Amino acid sequence: MILGEYFELFLTTVGVLLAIGVTFTELPGSEKGLALTFLVWLQGFILWAVHRHNWFRRQALLRQMRLMLQDRVNNQLTVMLSVAEVRGREMSEADQADMEAAVAAARTVSVEIENLSFESLRRWERRYGRYLPSVS
Repeated sequence: MILGEYFELFLTTVGVLLAIGVTFTELPGSEKGLALTFLVWLQGFILWAVHRHNWFRRQALLRQMRLMLQDRVNNQLTVMLSVAEVRGREMSEADQADMEAAVAAARTVSVEIENLSFESLRRWERRYGRYLPSVS
């Protein structure tokens, strides 16, 4: 839907067009002041609506990324478990221990992906931010 993609531009354009329309109207001073006060309120509402719209879009993107990453990790975990079953009789104890450690690591990653959120990202950035390269 085009409105969804250009929501911010659409609302901002409406606000600017209303501001131009009120400016050029032949209203008496008190009515024009009231109209401009309403317009300031409308601009604030538009900014809030744009912010909320962006918040919902980020949440939807995060859900999609979480599902994609979970699917990929689960696919790799399935492959690892299949290989372990096929080679189960041929693997030494050390190989078996390595495979179990890899499966445990994959499960840990899967749990981390499940709990992924903007809050967890912020906590991670606060903890490790000084070690990350700066993003321009």
